[in-house]
Order: sequence, then structure tokens, then C-alpha cells
Amino acid sequence: MIDDAAEVDDVGLLSVSPAQESMWFALQLTPDPAYHVPYRVQLDGPLDAGALRAALGDLVAQHDALRASFPRTGTELRQRVRSTGAFTLRVTDLVALPPGAATTRAEELAREPFDLAGGPLLRAELLRLAPDRHELILVVHHLVFDGGSARVFFAQLAEAYAARAAHRIPELPQQPVAYPDLIDAQRIRPSGVDLAYWRNRLRDMPPPLALPGSPAPGTPDGLHRVRLTPDLADRVRVTGRRHRCTSFMTMLAAFAVLLRTHTGRTDVVIGSPAADRRRPETAHAIGLFVNMLPLRVTMTDAPAFADVLAGVRDAVLDGFGHQVPVEDIIRETSPARSGHSPLFQAVFWLHPAQAEPPTLGDCRTTVEEIFTGAAKYDLTLGVRETPNGTVCDFFYRGTVLDPAGADRLANAYVQLLAALTDPDAVLPSLPPPALTAATATAATATAATATARPIAESARLLAGRIAEVWREVLDVPVVGSQDNFFDLGGHSRLMLRVQGLLAERLGTDVSMLDLFDHPTVAALAGHLAATAPPETSGDDPAERRRAGALRLRQAKGRPE
Repeated sequence: MIDDAAEVDDVGLLSVSPAQESMWFALQLTPDPAYHVPYRVQLDGPLDAGALRAALGDLVAQHDALRASFPRTGTELRQRVRSTGAFTLRVTDLVALPPGAATTRAEELAREPFDLAGGPLLRAELLRLAPDRHELILVVHHLVFDGGSARVFFAQLAEAYAARAAHRIPELPQQPVAYPDLIDAQRIRPSGVDLAYWRNRLRDMPPPLALPGSPAPGTPDGLHRVRLTPDLADRVRVTGRRHRCTSFMTMLAAFAVLLRTHTGRTDVVIGSPAADRRRPETAHAIGLFVNMLPLRVTMTDAPAFADVLAGVRDAVLDGFGHQVPVEDIIRETSPARSGHSPLFQAVFWLHPAQAEPPTLGDCRTTVEEIFTGAAKYDLTLGVRETPNGTVCDFFYRGTVLDPAGADRLANAYVQLLAALTDPDAVLPSLPPPALTAATATAATATAATATARPIAESARLLAGRIAEVWREVLDVPVVGSQDNFFDLGGHSRLMLRVQGLLAERLGTDVSMLDLFDHPTVAALAGHLAATAPPETSGDDPAERRRAGALRLRQAKGRPE
């Protein structure tokens, strides 16, 4: 953490990048630990803890992003960069404790919440296991850090440590462009050609992806890991070259076939992070320079895997060639909004190589990421190329899969890779028709009706005040009780203004999830009335609403 870090006044507040803004909104719907980036660095050998502390302080001083926080000023989300202060590296002695104590402490640090508005968004703790054995736990928030940042961070940490251990000032690469200018460069309005591409590509979007699983209520999010054999990893690369595809494209295509096989969908949208470090000035920068792209894979007329590969190759090349902030894509395509991600529920990424472990004097170092216990999306397949082979990590939400289901899905993916890398591979048969969308919608409506309360007089009064706020924010003449916020032109940025005005005029806490889940005036008014029991002396209105919302979610079989 940073001590004695004086804040600049509001005049010094900076804008946020589209990627930061999009992630901040996602944080309103997803548990915060899902967006932590935690590392466990094992250090075997003699360590100069003072040099390590000074080196970490050098990096914090060098990179504005590591001193940033994200306050709200009225209805605007901004970021504030604190002035440089002394960096504190906490040292915890675990010598006398059992071996598992380090893992327990690392997981605690990985999950500990950040104060996004106040910062800091980087914390570090050195665990002492023996005189010459330590673990450095680093946790950074994703709002200021990405995969490219990790490579910069660990390379510069090694340089700074070597200098500090030799009692000299480190000479780190100077950033040619100031951090505020890097943020402004990302805010350039996308071209009409790029927006038209996404508008056409995502026309008639398929409904949200539903994995066939029924985990028990309260099932936690999880991670299931499988490792490809060297032979299978080679076959994946050979198959890709045969069809002019990268390993990323080949394994993404197999993931699309896996979703097809398990859901019966022949048209799926898969999110994938795209590094936005095309400008040379970002080469040595730490920050969030990544954007989620919705890659649509259509397999309706694809009898062979070669056909899927061709479609995926085109989708990837065209999608990355028309890269724009995902919030702009959402505004252009106006997908249905709810508590899930509006464009995709499954994500795929491939890291060709991890960040090199930092060389810290005579210490032998290894770096591994820590699973925080929270998943960002319903299902994410992350593929990592490591010195020990290709690893496939399946991250899943406990609302859609349990450990046994994740195990079956991961094994099915490995089997699919083995089958699809055959030169004459055809697609597996589709599963029997499951619950139809119409039946599912009817079932959901029935469940909602069973738990819904009649709209009372309080709800009707709320509806009028909500409509008034929407008219003001959306600048429309009339708002009816069944009008949908997003159909009227609303989007995530305007939701900030709505949230602020509703809190001011209704005197109650309205969450972003409330606004996503209840996008019409009547639905939001009914929800606010239903989750606000009559006041009693000493009651906290916000707490009463949260308790009421929890009861409704439990009644509908939804996660807490």
C-alpha cells in the first residue's frame, strides 16, 4: 500500500478509458474478486527484503496506473492519480506455522476487497517461510492492470531490485507519453465503418447461452484444470497450419463445437479479450489496455470442422480488424439487458506465454496466478502455454455448473480436440432437443408470477417518479409504465445518472443490478416496492431493501 499519499483536488481528476468504464459497470453485476489479478511469487534463496520493498516503490512511482483510484463525482465516473508516497511491504512470518498457512494467506489476500474510490489498487505482502524461502503475494485490480502489464511489471521489478540491492537508483524505461494522454487516446470515437461492421455482424443475435446443468443452490464458482498431452498440443498446431489458422483460432473453434454439442446451439457468441497495445508508447506501460470482443461463430451449415475453422478465422481476423470498445458495440447492437453479460456468456482466451519470472539476485523464482474463487462469466476457457505444456483452465459460475459438470465439460473438450484434429473430422451429432426457449420463458414467467406482489399504491407513486427521472436523463417527451430504459436509448453511461438521481429523489439505494434486471418503469417500481418492507424505528432503509431483494432472489431460485 501507499502511505502519506496526498490526493489531488477535483481539478486533477482524469477521465476513464472505455475499457475501464466497461469493467467498472461489470463490477456492479459481478463479485469484485473476479476482477482481482493476484500473483504468488515463490522465492528460494537469499532475499534482500529492503531492496524488494524499495523496488516495488520504484514501480509504483514510475507508473501512474498503480496509484489510480476511481471515485464518482456526481453522476460521472473519474479516476484520480495520487502523488507518490512511501510504499509499505508488509512482512508476515509463517515459519512456525504448517505449510498450508502460506496458501491460506495468499487466498485471503487475493479475495480481500479493494476500495475502488479511495485506492490503492495494488497490495503486496511478503510471507517468510524459512530464512531462505519466501513468497511474495501481489494483488492488483484489473482496472489498472492486464496481461501485458504483468510482463512490464515483472521485468522492471527485476531491474529495480538489482539496482536497489547494489545501492543505486534504478534506471527504468521512461514512458514517452503521459498516462492521461494514453487514456485520452483510447477515447477516440470509433469510425462509422467499424461500428457498421459490428451492427451487421451481430444482427439477430442468438438468445443468451444456457448450459445444461442444475447445480445445487449455493454452489460456489470454481476452476477445473486439464493439461494437454504434448502429442495433442502438436496436433492442434498442425491442424491450425493445415487450415491457415493459429492455435488460438483452432482451440476457439473447438470450444464453439463444445458449446454446440452441449447446448444444441449452432449459432454462438464467444467473448475474447483483445490486447490494445498497437501503439508503440504502450510497450512499457502498465494499465488496462484490453478490450472484450464478441466473436460470433455460426455452425448451421458446417458439416465438417474445416468449415467451422474457416468461419472462426474470418470472425477473428475481421473482429480484431474492426476493434472498438465493447460499450460502443453494445450501444450499436442494443442487445437485451439483464443480470448477465449482454453480448456473451462464454469467453475464450489464449496466452502464448506467461510473464517471465523476475530474476531477484540469487533467488530462484516461480510465478503463478491465484484463483480468487469468483468467475467473471458463466464459462471461461483460458489456455496457457507454459514451460510444462499447454494448460486449459475452465472457470465457471456455480449458478450454471458444479465441479462434476465442469469435469465432464473439460474432459469432453479434450476428447473433442483429439477427434477434431483428424484431417477428415466431422462435427458430432447434436443433443436431443432440450427445453425450448418458449417453454423456458413460460416457466420463468410462471415462477415470477408466483412470487410477484400486486403493485401497491407505493409502487404507483414510485413509477411516476422513476418515469420523471427517465424523461430527464433520456430527453424524451413521454415515458410509459411499460417502456424499457434500453429501448428508449439508455445505455450504461446514462445508468450512472439514473442511479444518482433515483438515490437523490427516492432516498433509497438502487443498484446497477436492479436497473439491469428491471428495465421497465413498472418492473423497477414494483421491485423497489416489494423489497422495501414497512419501516420500523431505527431501520436502515438500504439494509431493508437489500434483505427484501435477497428474499425475492431466493424465492426465484437465483444466486445471492
